[in-house]
Amino acid sequence: MTTMTITGREPCLSNSYTEKSTWRLSLRNLASKLSILPPESISLEAAATGLHHKEYYVRYNMAKMLSRRGDRDARLIMEKALKKGNPPTRASTARFLHGFSWYAAEPLIQIALQDMDPRVREATVYSLCNLHHSSAYKLMAEVLKNEVEDVRAAAVWGLRHDRDSAAVAVLESVLSSSKDVRLRVKALEVLGMNDIPEAIVIVRRLIDDPHPDIKYAATLSWLELTEDRQLEKLANITENLSGEGLEQVLRALFHAANYMKFDITQTEILDVVLPIFESALNDDYKKTRIAVAWPLAWIRHPRAAALLKQAYYQEQDAEVKAHILYVSINLLSKAGDELLADGLTKRHGEVYEMARQLEQDLADGTIRRVYY
Repeated sequence: MTTMTITGREPCLSNSYTEKSTWRLSLRNLASKLSILPPESISLEAAATGLHHKEYYVRYNMAKMLSRRGDRDARLIMEKALKKGNPPTRASTARFLHGFSWYAAEPLIQIALQDMDPRVREATVYSLCNLHHSSAYKLMAEVLKNEVEDVRAAAVWGLRHDRDSAAVAVLESVLSSSKDVRLRVKALEVLGMNDIPEAIVIVRRLIDDPHPDIKYAATLSWLELTEDRQLEKLANITENLSGEGLEQVLRALFHAANYMKFDITQTEILDVVLPIFESALNDDYKKTRIAVAWPLAWIRHPRAAALLKQAYYQEQDAEVKAHILYVSINLLSKAGDELLADGLTKRHGEVYEMARQLEQDLADGTIRRVYY
C-alpha cells in the first residue's frame, strides 16, 4: 500500500467557511454612523470614553457630538479631557469648543491655548475661528503674535471665508509676525478674497514689502479690493519702483485685470495704465520689459498695439524681443502680423527662430489668428 503525503497544496473547494450574511462594522464607520444621530442618543459615559480612543475618527466624532450637545455635562467632560487627556485627545477636544457660547467656551479655550503641544493650540484656533465672536478675534490677534507657524496657518485657513471686519486684525497679526513667506501670501489672498474694505490699508502697506512674492500678492489683493477705482494710486506706486519689484506689480495688474475683467479700453483707465507700461519699457531688468508685453498684447486698443510695436522695435535684448513677438502672436494682438513679418527678415538669431516657429504653428493650425 502506497503512503500518501498531504502537502496542503491539493485542489479543494474551500479551505475555510465564511458566513456571507455577517457584516463587520469598523470603529471608523461606527463613529461616522454615530455622528448623524441626535447628540442626546449617546450616553455621556460612551462619549467620554470615545474622547480617549486611539482611533482618530472616534475621538473626532465624540468631540463633535459633545459640542453639539453644548450643555454643562458636555462641557465638564471636555474640560477633563483637556486637563488629563493625551495630546490626541486634547487636540480632538479643542477642535470643537465652538459648540458652546463664548462665555462657556472661554475658560476651556484658555486652557487649550496654554497647552505645550502645538497641535492642541492649532485645533483651538480653528474653534476660535468658528465662534465668530468679537472677543475670539481679539484673542487670536494677540495670541498669534508669539505662536508657531502651523498655529498661524490654522487661523489663515479658518478665516478663508470669514467676512467679519474683526477678522482683518487676526490676519494682520499673522502678516506682521510670521516669517513664512508662503503663509503671508496666503493671508493676503484671504484678505483679497473676503472683500473686506478694512483690509485695503493693510494690503496697500504690504505692496512696499521688499519680498517679490509678497509684493505680487499684495498688489493682486489690493486690486481685488479696490478693482479699477484706485489705479491712479497704483501709477504713483510704480513711479518709485524698478527691477523685480516693478515686474511683480505689472504681473499682478495684468492677472487681476484679466480675471476680474477690467475694461481697460476705457479712455480714463488707458490714460492711467499706458504711462505705467511705457515707463517700464525702459527698465534695466529684462523680466520687467517682458512683463509689460503681456498686458499690451492683451488690451484691444490701437494705443496699446502701438506701444507694443514700440516695445519690440526699441528692444535690444534678443531674448526679450523674441518673447514680445511670441506674446503678440499668441494673445492675438493687432500688432502681431507686422512684428512677425519683421522677425522673419532677421535670418538668424533668437528672434528669427521664434518667428519661424510661430509661422509654422500658424500653418499647422496650432495658433489661429482670429481677432475678436
